[in-house]
Amino acid sequence: MEIKIIIDKNILEKYKEYYFKKYPGRRVFPIEKPFPPSLNKFTAMKRMSQNALKQKYKEFAIWLASYYKIANLNIEKCIFKYTFFFPDHRRRDFDNLLLSPKFFDDGFVEANVLSDDNGEKLKLEFNPFQYDKENPRLEIDISEVI
Repeated sequence: MEIKIIIDKNILEKYKEYYFKKYPGRRVFPIEKPFPPSLNKFTAMKRMSQNALKQKYKEFAIWLASYYKIANLNIEKCIFKYTFFFPDHRRRDFDNLLLSPKFFDDGFVEANVLSDDNGEKLKLEFNPFQYDKENPRLEIDISEVI
């Protein structure tokens, strides 16, 4: 089984619509870009803010599982390949991107896309430095391992 999840401005707009219907009293949309903040930005935050941000991305991942109709697949073993398409050619440190799987994997486990996200069940691959000025995005390719 091969699954491709694309997180771009169109998906963020759809999630924004869902989010404000679910939380009509809120005024700030929690997901700023198609990819989570860098490790540098995250570690500079206070602990409570870090946890709040993780929870917001977890909720987003659960919504993604529903949107892409992959909830309750309960995949036992798989490979997640993260491909980052940035809007510029700015130099970035690879290790700053390593936080991204944590934000999404917990939500995918809760949505039962994955049975677990431990190292025996989930392998990670990265293709971190792609460029697309017109459509910055994060692509997550899920390949089930049999």
